[in-house]
Order: sequence, then structure tokens, then C-alpha cells
Amino acid sequence: MANGGRSQSMKLDKNSPIPITHQLEQLLREQIANGELSVGDRLPTEMELCAKLGVSRTPIRNALGQLVAKGMLVRFPGRGTFVASSNSGSRTAGKFEEITITIPEDQWCWPIQQAASAWNNEHPDQKIRLKFQVAAPVQLRSRLTLAVAQGAAADLSLLDSVWVAEFAERGYLEPMANISAAITNQLATDLVAPMVPHHTINGELIAYPAEADFAVLWYRKDWFAAEGLSPPTSWDQWLECLHHFQNPAIRDRFHTGNHSLAFTGGLQAGETTTFQLLPILWSAGADVITDYEVVLNSPEARNAVRFVAELVRRYRFASRDVVNVSWNGPALSLAAGSVAMALGGSYEAELIRAASGWDSDEFLQRVGFLPVPAGPGGEPATLLGGLSYGIYRQSRRQELALGLLARSMRPDILGVWCAKTSTNPPTISGSKALDPAAEPYLHETSQLFQHARTRWPIAEYQRVSATITRMFESAILGEIEPDDAVARAAVVISGITGLPERGAPRRSWASAAVASRLGF
Repeated sequence: MANGGRSQSMKLDKNSPIPITHQLEQLLREQIANGELSVGDRLPTEMELCAKLGVSRTPIRNALGQLVAKGMLVRFPGRGTFVASSNSGSRTAGKFEEITITIPEDQWCWPIQQAASAWNNEHPDQKIRLKFQVAAPVQLRSRLTLAVAQGAAADLSLLDSVWVAEFAERGYLEPMANISAAITNQLATDLVAPMVPHHTINGELIAYPAEADFAVLWYRKDWFAAEGLSPPTSWDQWLECLHHFQNPAIRDRFHTGNHSLAFTGGLQAGETTTFQLLPILWSAGADVITDYEVVLNSPEARNAVRFVAELVRRYRFASRDVVNVSWNGPALSLAAGSVAMALGGSYEAELIRAASGWDSDEFLQRVGFLPVPAGPGGEPATLLGGLSYGIYRQSRRQELALGLLARSMRPDILGVWCAKTSTNPPTISGSKALDPAAEPYLHETSQLFQHARTRWPIAEYQRVSATITRMFESAILGEIEPDDAVARAAVVISGITGLPERGAPRRSWASAAVASRLGF
């Protein structure tokens, strides 16, 4: 269908009792089976199919989604839908094993499909057939936990790296060395150092990162160059840059909005707020948990929260609405030219490109990124996270699942995947394989590893993160002063985790409950 003539054979019977979705799915299956559609062919867009077939978008989207879930098609955001190289939905001769994989988005099919294709070439008498279960990102955690509760966990799944400790403590995940010590040693040796602690529980590799995402400060490189400004390396320089672009004459010159900075600052954006603002704590020399103690209530942390609140309340560099912004709001504001700078994640490069209409070269010319600038007495900081692969104790085909995971991490597969999605590899071999000339964005983002830290591998992380987010939100809104917001958050986190506060008198669980009623 990527070639003009191939799509001519597609016809649907609108008078048939067979739903349009099923008709289209069957037609595409037949075209793949008879060779009209070949591996790597790009399908027309959903809107093009709507126009050609004279049907609404819903049945087309459903049909394509079904074929993606069955491994026959693969989607890449901003690039289109393609025929997969491993046709796991067709009949295969001989014995095969069906592997179930739960993913949050269609694009994650591709690396596992490539790994399965390699396996099938090497084992013609024991082929693998993939069955994907796609759960929307906002539903992924509940879908995974429900599957475990029902005794129906997938053989392999993606999960947010911050869930790893919780899932391990609950006994959901199988330590990888229990499945294969040799493969696990190979994977562990290739893992970039900053990601090791978050995926290792009690000395055992319990999950494996699928990507490496960094928290970044996006800025309009072209505007900075036009104004003769250098990217900030300290909080003072950051404030100077924001003040410059807040000037009405400068706003008129670049047709921006009323504010020079965008970020997420409230519970509305969920974990994204912690992802964006935690590096500001770190850049000030503060932390939340260190050496099994809650260390949040410190002068450095109070300084950091005060700094964030003043970006809104004192300087008005950012809108008060940051507490209501969705996770992708700041990146979209940057792409629209509404702000000069935005906190976000390296994974948003594709989103910014798609929203702005820039190609890869223009994106690199217009947009730059850096870690959060250093606070007083601190250092530049970024947060390293992303999705991870986990294999469950309930998994029926643990060895095959681990083998597929290991194959998908090989540079020949991982490198192509990272280039297509603008995502950094979590492996040493993958990082070394990056070609600076061919993948300048990934090469530049890989330099952020030197400033990267990960969140704490604790089972109570979800509640701790919500408390951190509420701390920032309450200070931004002026509900309480930043110093009080930090102190109260420290009490609650101590109560949640059972860890003592460093340097504080021993508090009871009742005092934590009181703080909770005050809004934390």
C-alpha cells in the first residue's frame, strides 16, 4: 500500500452484516499473506484510508490497532504504520510457542518483533508467535496488577521503572538470575551504571530498562543565539535569561505569550511533576531519602522549593496554571513558540517535532537542552528514568521471555529502535554504537549521563512522589510558605516509609496523619 497501485484492491462492503473493522482487518491480513503488502511497506494514514474507503476513522483505527496488537503491523509516531518483519499473526509451520507481552503503546512492538524474527530464523523447528496486549499508559499499572491478581500475568511486560521496587516486594517479578544466570550476567554487565541501583533489589537484577529518559531544560536555541545569550549553567543565569525573554519588547519580537517558562507544578500532571522538579532539589544539593533516612527538611531543600515558588509568585516567569498543566503541556508550549524555556524530558523530542512541524535538522537548529542549572553550592542535575521490562513469577515461558529481552537489547536492534524514537539506549554497547554524525540528538543527550541520578528504589515510591508533588503545588499556590511545605512533606514521607527524619525528634505516626489531613 506504500506503492500507489497496491491499495486499489481494497474494497469494503458497507451493506454486509460483517463489521467494517473486521472486513478491513481481514483485507489487510490477506494482502500481507499474498505479498501485496511486503515487510517494511508503509500503510496510508488513517485519514487517507478514510478518504479512499469512504468510512469513518473509528473502524480504521480499531482494525489497525488489532493488527498491531497481533504483531502484524508496527507504528512509529510521526512516521506511520508499517508491515512488521515478524508476522506473528500468520500461521507458521511446525511447533511454535506463544509469548504474551503487555505494552503501553504500539511502538513498543517493534524491538520484540525483531528479536522474535531473529529467534525464528535460528530455531525453525520451534518458532515463536507473539501476542501483544496494549494497555494505555494511564491504565498500565492497574492492568498489570489486575493480571497478577487473576493469575494471568503476561510472559513479559513493560512497566515504569519507579514500580520495580514495589512489584518486587509484592513478589510479582522473578529475579532474572533465577531464570538464566548467564543471560542475566550478560545483561547486567552491559547496563549503564546510573541505572543499576533502580533495577537491583537485594543484590538481584529484578527488571531491565527498555530506555534511558532524561529530565531536561528545553530552550529555544535560535532565540538565544539571536539575542546573544548563552545557555544558563546556574540559577542566577537562568533567572537572567527568563527575565530577558519576559521583557515586553522581546515578547513582541518573538510573538511569545505572557510568560517565558513552562513546567508542570501540580498533581494534575502526576509523576511528570516529580520528574521535572526533583532535579531542582538535587541541583541545590538537597535530597529526599539518603542512607535509609528522610533528609528532605534541609536548608538546601527549602531554598529549592522557594526558588520554584518564586518563579511563579515573585518573578511571574511561569503561569500560576502550572499546577493544572497536563504532562505534555510544557513541551507543546515550547513547540508553539509560547515560551522560551520549558522543563521536560528527552523523550519529548518527537512530540516537539510533530507539534511544530520541524524536521530533524530544523529541530536541532531551533531547540537545545541542558540539565537543570546548578543552584547555590550545587551542581547541574538531571533525572534518569523510563520504562523497564519485567518477567513475572507467573510467566509460563520465562526463559523465552528473557531470551527475547536479551536479543532486543543487542545494538543492531536497539540502535535502530533508539534512532526511530529519539530514545537513548540504557546499555553501554548501545551508547558506544551511537554515531554522532548520524544521530546527533542521541549523542548529545547521552552526555547527560554524567549529571544523572535515579529516584529511590522503594516500594512506597508512588505515595512519596505524590507527597513531593503536593509540596511543590502548595508552595506555588501560596497555600503555605515553602519552608512549611518542606517540613510537612518530610513528616509525611517519614510516616509513609517508616524511615526516620535525620536530625529531627522522633515523631509518631499520628503526627504524620495530621500533616496528611493538612493537604499532604
